[in-house]
Amino acid sequence: MYVGDVARCFAASLADRESIGKRYDLCGPRVYALRELRPTPEPRAAPAPDHRPFGPAVLLQAWAMEYKPGEKLMSRDNFNSMKVDSVCSTPFPFSIQPTPLESVAPVYLRGAFPRSRYSWFRYKAGR
Repeated sequence: MYVGDVARCFAASLADRESIGKRYDLCGPRVYALRELRPTPEPRAAPAPDHRPFGPAVLLQAWAMEYKPGEKLMSRDNFNSMKVDSVCSTPFPFSIQPTPLESVAPVYLRGAFPRSRYSWFRYKAGR
């Protein structure tokens, strides 16, 4: 889901009195499998499994990572949320056409260094 689309939807809802008290499911125009969202086109050494491993060992690993000092890489909440696909079948509200990932991701991923994209953000912010 592109944040610009969310902002446009939010602004449209403020201008529409009919939207008071309503909730909207916002989804992009296409559903992606996790394996499609790899940042590089290079093939993997081993193919990713077609199933999602949600057994007790993965839950234990998530629990251990939740209590690890420093940055939390995984939690039990992440584990539980990965059991459910993050998709919806409702159309985007207010006649807004959602932006496809393919049109915005290259802007974020084009830098050679992890912080290269910050220059683009600074430019857009007028700094």
